[in-house]
Amino acid sequence: MPLIARICLNKFGQTAEYTSSVEQAALVLDCDGIKAEFCFSEDGCMLVRCGNGITLTLDFMSHMGAFDYIYSFSRNGRLYRMANSYKNSCRYLFCSEKGENTVDQAWAERSCSYSRLTFSGTDGFEFSMREIMTEWDAAENSLNFDECRTEAARSLAEFEKSLPSCPAAYSGTAGKASYLLWSSLVKKGGLFTRDAMLMSKNWMKNVWSWDHCFNAMALSYGAPEQAWDQFMIMFDRQDETGLLPDSVNDAREVWNFCKPPIHGWALRHMMNHMTLTRGQTEEAYIHLQKWTDWWTDYRDYDGDGLCEYNHGNDSGWDNSTVFSVLPPVATPELQAFLVIQMDVLSQLALKLGRTEEAAIWAERSNRLLKLTLDKLFSDNQPVAVKSGSHEIIPNDSLLPYICVILGEKLPASIRQRITETLKGDRFLTEHGLATESPASPEYRSDGYWRGPIWAPSTMLAADGLARCGETAFAREIAKRFAYMVTASGFAENFDALTGDGLRDKAYTWTASVFMILAHEYL
Repeated sequence: MPLIARICLNKFGQTAEYTSSVEQAALVLDCDGIKAEFCFSEDGCMLVRCGNGITLTLDFMSHMGAFDYIYSFSRNGRLYRMANSYKNSCRYLFCSEKGENTVDQAWAERSCSYSRLTFSGTDGFEFSMREIMTEWDAAENSLNFDECRTEAARSLAEFEKSLPSCPAAYSGTAGKASYLLWSSLVKKGGLFTRDAMLMSKNWMKNVWSWDHCFNAMALSYGAPEQAWDQFMIMFDRQDETGLLPDSVNDAREVWNFCKPPIHGWALRHMMNHMTLTRGQTEEAYIHLQKWTDWWTDYRDYDGDGLCEYNHGNDSGWDNSTVFSVLPPVATPELQAFLVIQMDVLSQLALKLGRTEEAAIWAERSNRLLKLTLDKLFSDNQPVAVKSGSHEIIPNDSLLPYICVILGEKLPASIRQRITETLKGDRFLTEHGLATESPASPEYRSDGYWRGPIWAPSTMLAADGLARCGETAFAREIAKRFAYMVTASGFAENFDALTGDGLRDKAYTWTASVFMILAHEYL
């Protein structure tokens, strides 16, 4: 449950209208010149400061779940309020630093039908809000709003310096991207074995097993330790078979699906910007080996040497028209990810002095590449096939064309055919590459992977095109994406024809991909 409480501002007893903005790492709600400011002072603690003339009520929306209520107690002469939020599996401790607070709630046997906490003061007010997962340690830190705000701004500025540099024309967009990434970092706890960058603080509040790679790539330029944590966080949950969970948050992991094996591709990019220690090299080698072998051991149902997806969710392209028939389905981009991952494993093995293993991985990569070229191309075009029958699946999806990431490994005739298709009007729009051709009868403007533009598909396509020698076109794709996010923000995906942001409106991989593309191509 992402919602804790509704914020209600009142002026002279009436609900007050306000505008919102972020200023120096603080959220500011401006009500006709009277400001309510919110700033994180430390992990799990927020400070709130408000000017004279308005009151602030936190409505804990008890109707959305049982067992919500507020209880009060005093310690060392100070009054504390503890809001139990069962729907969040958490409690929140409030203490007024200035002004006073009052409780309004209706107890009904074991829960409150409503539960509200109101702050006010004749000369404004300030209060702290602490997240209590188990028990309060009774620490009473001296908290100064201006000092905490300055420190938060410094932390944000330092974080921003660690990200890929962008052209001056995109400085404002880069600043928003930096803030989104910085504010989405959470401390390790529960199932999070490391500090984690969530995909969003809205409703996509998990880490998924391919999303995290794009954030790790963006961090690899100037924050190698954070980059490593983001890359490895899903491997910490790896099953003994080698499978990675579909997603993880602090309380739950999902195993019904997986995500595509882009990890070798991502690590190759990261290694261009950070140097792995011997320990990190060994760690990466062990986990990537298990992950690659899982695909070849458990996802080749017809034994033809090609790996298959069990569901669209496994590809990351949940409802792509490639999956308009019942899976399992073999696609060329899945094999391409594994070819690259095997190449990276060969490189890691050489670094570790395991020359025989390096040769084995190189040979496996070449063998899979040959199978892919033989069985998943028709007339130099990539195709998806149904497991067993090898029947070509009619579709108008961009997904098979993501095999362009093989770059120079593709024969010249195939490279030419793919790049001609991507440069044509089948997928290319004013804003970039649509995930389903706008001319397709299955195209939908808000169709998830049946039309909208996404950050990962844009990043993968740009990287592959550059590796095919199409640097100018890769730059054009990056420019269109940068224009789009500058206008529409860092949404989960975008209307391919209008560029409008869709679904979750603050998605970290979108911000990370913008930073990488702007740095590498613009």
